[in-house]
Amino acid sequence: MASRASKIAAVAREIFGTLPNRGVRTGMQFLKKPLTGAYHARWYMEPIEPCARKTQRYCPLVPQYTSELQERRNLKLRILRSRGKGPPKKGSGKRSK
Repeated sequence: MASRASKIAAVAREIFGTLPNRGVRTGMQFLKKPLTGAYHARWYMEPIEPCARKTQRYCPLVPQYTSELQERRNLKLRILRSRGKGPPKKGSGKRSK
């Protein structure tokens, strides 16, 4: 026979949706928090590169699209090549014999 206090505690747990206190970490405080994944995903814009490349593939009239990141890489590569510090030509790296 369960005592009256334990029955009341069991009913209270059902009503309020809590777990019994057993001195064990359960992680419920994190599970109770609302999920924020959709909010964080909404913060960042969808990248335009995949759509732009797809339209270029199917429609040749669309001008060539390069992102700012690609332009920055190409500029850096041009500068390095002009100084003779660019990547080696294919097959002529350090380990080639």
